[in-house]
Amino acid sequence: MDGNFFFVIGIVLVLAAVGISFVGIRGSESFPPNRGVMAGVIALFIAIVGTTMAFAIVKSVDEQNKRNEKLAAEEGTTTTTPSGPVTALAVSSPADGGLVYQPNGLTAKPGNVDITYTNPSQVAHSIAVATANGNVLGQVQPFTNGKQSVDLSNLAPGKYVFYCTVPGHREAGMQGDLTVLPPKS
Repeated sequence: MDGNFFFVIGIVLVLAAVGISFVGIRGSESFPPNRGVMAGVIALFIAIVGTTMAFAIVKSVDEQNKRNEKLAAEEGTTTTTPSGPVTALAVSSPADGGLVYQPNGLTAKPGNVDITYTNPSQVAHSIAVATANGNVLGQVQPFTNGKQSVDLSNLAPGKYVFYCTVPGHREAGMQGDLTVLPPKS
């Protein structure tokens, strides 16, 4: 079924309403003739509206899943667990909530990278890692007083940037560089 289903059901609903109205106006003095007919007409409309609502729910879930898959493909994120060795890196920010990362430069080998970010302050911060052209490869939501990790799969040699996603923090200097070195020959 596709999106045209809504138009078909809408037309059926309008035609049924017009038909029943015509019969009611032009028909006998007592419309509906009995409670059974009235119950049947109400049941018909409930069935049509219920079918339309069920289809809308199923269609919206399908559309959301497609949208999420498309966004994941555009961002280069995957939901699989990285295989192979993982380079573990650590970065933190000051306990006073300052808008800097310590260190602000990281180096890794190509492949899978896990960056553990520690925020010891009560000021909400986060960490996101992006390519040079801005494609976000992984991120965590802003949090206070804790640790979270960003798992990055199959990073190729090159320059990347990590930054805080809280509005204004990156602009104030809360960012750093991640350099993935080429493999040694």
